[in-house]
Amino acid sequence: MSAEWSQLLASAEYLGELYDGTPPPTDACDLFYVHIDERENSVTLGFDTRAFPANLPPEWRGKDFNAFEFHLFFTGVTDLRVTGWGASEAKTTALTAQDGGRFDVTLGSETSGITFRAAAARLSRTRAYLASNNP
Repeated sequence: MSAEWSQLLASAEYLGELYDGTPPPTDACDLFYVHIDERENSVTLGFDTRAFPANLPPEWRGKDFNAFEFHLFFTGVTDLRVTGWGASEAKTTALTAQDGGRFDVTLGSETSGITFRAAAARLSRTRAYLASNNP
């Protein structure tokens, strides 16, 4: 993931408050979910990490949670292109912020993966859970 991706996640409207402004490092987030919805011109990306948040919501306190997932919902998607998909493409996620709040997203590479532009993005879901010790 790019530096811009880390800056986005560190902001308060994303993961900043949960992680005291320092979200998990990019290599600690695994992309496990991609949902393309042509009806709404949207793409949802789900990430999983074992880097647990520092500031827990009350409903997570006192539980044995050790894993965290979050979903980013991109709207106003244009220029969607799918040229291949597999485990190697899921390991690389890059995001570039453009003027006007738009985003360019690449999953994988330009030659094999998914690329799109989005007018906006928001954090759509977070979940803490107990995962096995084998990541």
